[in-house]
Amino acid sequence: MNDGRPIPSIHVYYSSLIEDTSIFNQLLYGIEEEGIPFNLQGKEEASAIKLSYLAAQNSTLDVGVGVGEAGEVILHYTKLNKDKPLFQIHLKEDVKKLRNLGANGARLVKGLPFKELEAVDVEYIGVQEKISKEEVALIVSQVLNVIKKMNS
Repeated sequence: MNDGRPIPSIHVYYSSLIEDTSIFNQLLYGIEEEGIPFNLQGKEEASAIKLSYLAAQNSTLDVGVGVGEAGEVILHYTKLNKDKPLFQIHLKEDVKKLRNLGANGARLVKGLPFKELEAVDVEYIGVQEKISKEEVALIVSQVLNVIKKMNS
């Protein structure tokens, strides 16, 4: 509370059936890194879609995240249809995806472009590595700049 008024924040609601909330710390770190406060609450609901939609409805920033009993993590925006959330991943996925999902909630509030949640498989010189679509775009941009300089 701030002078009796709630602090504008992203609401993160999780199923109270989840006993260890540390399993989604990366999600919270992603929000925190972008400088937006969050409000974490356990709710007697198992469905991530219901939790995320309720969280968005209750947030003064219109952004909510729900973590369901089965491990689904959903980012929702209050102006979207309840059944059509912005992003959905699972807790078992890469921690970077979880962190980026949290960051994307904050970026939605700030009006910034979203971070990628999916990596692209790239194979070069016999080595296979996962890089994000953002990294691929950066590489393409740098190659185009080199080609422009060569043609000048």
